[in-house]
Amino acid sequence: MATIEYKCPNCAAPLVFDATKKLIKCDFCDSEFAPRLIEDESVAKPSKHVNSRIDDQYIEGEKAEVYWMKLDAKTAGYSCPSCGGAIICTENSAALFCPYCGNPAIIESALEGEFRPDYIIPFSKTKDQAKSAYKQFVTKYKYLPKEFKESHAPEKITGIYVPYHLMSCRISASAVYSGETSESWTVGNIRYTKTKYYEHKRAGSMSFYNVPSDASASIDDAYMESIEPFDYNKIEPFKAVYLSGYLADRYDQTADQCAGKIDERVKGTITKQLKKSVTDLGYENVNVKSHGENITNRTFSYALFPLWLLRTKYKDQFYYFAMNGQTGKVAGKLPVDKAKINLTALALSLLGILIGLGFYLLDDHNLIGGIIAFIISALVIFFVSRGSMIRKASNVSPKYEADYYQDAPAKISVNTDTYLSSKTTSVRIRDD
Repeated sequence: MATIEYKCPNCAAPLVFDATKKLIKCDFCDSEFAPRLIEDESVAKPSKHVNSRIDDQYIEGEKAEVYWMKLDAKTAGYSCPSCGGAIICTENSAALFCPYCGNPAIIESALEGEFRPDYIIPFSKTKDQAKSAYKQFVTKYKYLPKEFKESHAPEKITGIYVPYHLMSCRISASAVYSGETSESWTVGNIRYTKTKYYEHKRAGSMSFYNVPSDASASIDDAYMESIEPFDYNKIEPFKAVYLSGYLADRYDQTADQCAGKIDERVKGTITKQLKKSVTDLGYENVNVKSHGENITNRTFSYALFPLWLLRTKYKDQFYYFAMNGQTGKVAGKLPVDKAKINLTALALSLLGILIGLGFYLLDDHNLIGGIIAFIISALVIFFVSRGSMIRKASNVSPKYEADYYQDAPAKISVNTDTYLSSKTTSVRIRDD
């Protein structure tokens, strides 16, 4: 199969997609073209290198068949359409750059048949914007190791089109909840509380449109879900020319494999809305007793969505920063300086002890019991504050629901609240 390069019809230099102007641009002569014109081969015919498997002449020192036997089974080789140089990539690569001349190359075979996307959301955010977002993300965190601050390289951030399966469906669900209401009153020094117990039955249905699922096994789903949503108002029918100047992968997880992840998200959404129909009425301690869901009318489409991605290695561990290439929403995880965090947490613990001791000495209490209480409080403050500071090093938050993609709120078809029983308790109020 062929590798493709889109060339400027004016000077024959490589063309790339300009995310700022939404145009196809030639960096050599500064010509600009609408994407639809470049896709029209009568205006700018793409350059193809048909012998895309690497020829023997590019393999020095050993025969081609021996070379290929040494390659991992999940790699593939192509020839650059500009210089003919050997390009080694993963079998799922759809767009990349030649390591010799630096020109963009699109793998035609990765975009054919079932692997041809239905839609694409072109990049709207530039590399400079992604670098700036990364610097802001790093700067606002106070507990980075000094070595990481000095070594991280935002210029290595890469623009990549990530494959997504989009699922539309309808779901019906039913659930039974337990709930309570309570009221309290005081007579003398006795406080009474009456709790009423209820059973709540709910059933309803919802429709969802194009719930996304990252279809690349090489990218952590949690990061991809954290940078959602994408704006479908800006989605376009797929044009390969949008890939020029960026990396792109085709999917390695099928729609059926992704369906299970999407199913859980739509189930989480309707379950939340059914429960909300109970809590909105003022019932408390609402818990599910039983539930069931049925998903029908599944339809799938395949799309490529834009992502800026930076991978940084620190002390044998990789840390990632991801930015939505359309909206600019970011997700990332940073290393932490545990010594700094421990010292800060310890300082907060000691401060808590001093404040507590001041109040304690104002009253007449058992000294030994007070010391034990302060030690326990200090430990709680230390571990809670430490955990909070570590959690702030990451804003990665996977999605367990699909609220953004619902066509409309749940249509509730069963909505009953049945009183079961009540119980009154009392407690004596201490006389001061």
